[in-house]
Amino acid sequence: MALIFAVLFASMAFVSFGCSSTATIHAPTITEVYYDTYQKGDTDGEFIRIHNPTGGSINIGGWQITDCEAVITFPEWTNINAGSSLYLAYNATAFYDAMLQEADFEYGVDSDSTPDMEKYRTLILANNGDEVILKDNEDEIIDVVIYGNSVYAGAGWTGSPVKGVAEGIILERDRNEKTGQYEDTNTSADWDDYRIYVVGQSHFPYESFNFNGNVTVFTSPDSSFNEIVNAIDNAQESIYLNVYQFHNFYLMDHIVDAIDRGVEVKIMLEGDPVNGIDDEERYIANRTVAAGGEVRFMINDKSRGIHDRYAFNHAKYAIIDNETTMVMSENWKNTGVPANNTFGNRGWGIIIHNLGVTTYFSEVFFEDWKPASKDSFPFTTDDPLYGNKYGSPPPDFVPNRTIPTGNYSHPFDSKFISGEFNVSPVLAPDTSLLQTKSIIGMMKGAKKSVYVEQLYIRKDWGPYAADPNPFLEAVINASRRGCEVKILLNPTYSFKFNKATIDYVKDIAALDGLNMEAKFIEINETGLNKTHNKAVIVDRSKVLISSINWNEYSPTNNREVGLIIENEDVAEFYTDVFLYDWLPPVAVFNTGAGTYPSIFGTHNGTIMPNQTITVSQLYTYPCTGSGGHTEYVRIWNKTWNVTANWAGYQGDWHNISFDVPFILNANETYNYTIRTGSYPQIIHEHEFNATGGKITCTEFIDANGNRYDDWIPAISMCTIKRGKP
Repeated sequence: MALIFAVLFASMAFVSFGCSSTATIHAPTITEVYYDTYQKGDTDGEFIRIHNPTGGSINIGGWQITDCEAVITFPEWTNINAGSSLYLAYNATAFYDAMLQEADFEYGVDSDSTPDMEKYRTLILANNGDEVILKDNEDEIIDVVIYGNSVYAGAGWTGSPVKGVAEGIILERDRNEKTGQYEDTNTSADWDDYRIYVVGQSHFPYESFNFNGNVTVFTSPDSSFNEIVNAIDNAQESIYLNVYQFHNFYLMDHIVDAIDRGVEVKIMLEGDPVNGIDDEERYIANRTVAAGGEVRFMINDKSRGIHDRYAFNHAKYAIIDNETTMVMSENWKNTGVPANNTFGNRGWGIIIHNLGVTTYFSEVFFEDWKPASKDSFPFTTDDPLYGNKYGSPPPDFVPNRTIPTGNYSHPFDSKFISGEFNVSPVLAPDTSLLQTKSIIGMMKGAKKSVYVEQLYIRKDWGPYAADPNPFLEAVINASRRGCEVKILLNPTYSFKFNKATIDYVKDIAALDGLNMEAKFIEINETGLNKTHNKAVIVDRSKVLISSINWNEYSPTNNREVGLIIENEDVAEFYTDVFLYDWLPPVAVFNTGAGTYPSIFGTHNGTIMPNQTITVSQLYTYPCTGSGGHTEYVRIWNKTWNVTANWAGYQGDWHNISFDVPFILNANETYNYTIRTGSYPQIIHEHEFNATGGKITCTEFIDANGNRYDDWIPAISMCTIKRGKP
């Protein structure tokens, strides 16, 4: 179809219903057909797009489009430039309403000043099936598309029609991922991409950015709150945030402070999250707008002709000062970004300091934000139609600022990494299901290992659960090529689907003798609320961090955002986190969190385990915002003695690791001395029944020399099971 040619056209448009000519010219192609529209009466919203893939301009004056019943003809002056497209709208005003761009021609009604095509009868595209046939001015067929129940058997098409699409979905031709050119085999295979093209959605390309620079890697619950707060507090000009849900009042405080110091803030939220918008989010939106920021919701209201471009705005990313991008798997909630890191979900995040990456995401943000789109609705109190649905909470709403705490030892501090990076943004639905690039391409290229940590994976896709999940199949195929595969799923959400996936993977591994495992994360052992992650590590050199769940809905219907980062230091960081979750330390003696007041000092007392335990590490619960830790620990009895010393504020500094694991026997009493620094959590009792045994305080001497007998350090002792394969 790359032949460049000149077209001689007749002085008058002609009408022809012949559908049996043989195509001799291959150039412009039909690339979009929108026939089942949201418009009332349906027909007004219809449009067709044709594209010139050649390197030269083509005059298509006198060319026609027909469905074998009606004909529309291009004016004689019509040119289609090299690499350009023309949109032909039944109703140009309705087209603009849906696409927010001008049509090139109008062929059904004369609604505005858009140039009209000549017509014979009225071209109306049937929803149940029809033909769209492009002919030149010599009546030769140039391109054909048939869909639905069409029985067309003429020239320009081979085989069955393209499957019909649902209301609001554009029939769009596939592109070759390597060349970027539209596929053209004159069969339905040209139109069978995984992607579903809803009217009004974006078409961002898959791009990669290679640079020498810096990134910051972090995890939830360990360090996400501190890193996000640091990014907000250092913003000088702007913060653009797109997040599915925002419930964390403490993050809100920092957003409001940023606005008060003159930072421009725009926040995009989902207008209809599962279970609806909470009053916490309305409160945060209200405070943000009252301070001078902007908040918009992506909404859906069919009764008013508002159709959201994406089923859910499920992304989680932020752009700071137009030079820094933050991408996460977590919502800005108390579980996703907890203020106290002893509690919360497992999630991953990264901050990219690169102008190219940020420019890409900035374009994505403002494409989704755009106020001209009906589904982009501003925070509005007392709206005449919606009331306070997208506005303030009830007048009597009182924010609950309780900070949840738990038993997670948060061993992973964030890390600032310098070096060479290759960063590829992943967008759903734009690039999430590419077969040679993006997520699937990343896993197809695996040579040694694939580690997957997901909230859930459905093993089957499709309306009748008949199609295999392409993400999961890419992982399994990597194992068949000899890669080590580990798949870690959450047990407390979608248990049924995850259990089916785990059994499916185990059966394949056993049948084919593969080095492939799948299992649930051990929530109790890790102390995590759940794994909410959507992550992949390939060959310990490439990492996916994203909001994309591995079901059919997320990559095909939602606005999702992710990044693939190629850098061994980044991959090493997340590999350590993954292996910790895969084989977490076993807490064998745990007091749980303590309370205030707190001060550092020297604790002496006794420990009596109620079962024989092996200890390799001691963790100290810190007070919120402090560096509470143990600087020295000694455990001993009459016959033996073990000690460990703090390594300073580096790495996993809330834990002290013993050089050699040791055994504490059941029902035997052991002495301890623990010298703390900063402000550790304290259990204000003389004797306390901990998980795994009993602990007492015989004496505590604080930093001021005061003595107590009811200051037990809040600690956890565990056995480290993991190790790098």
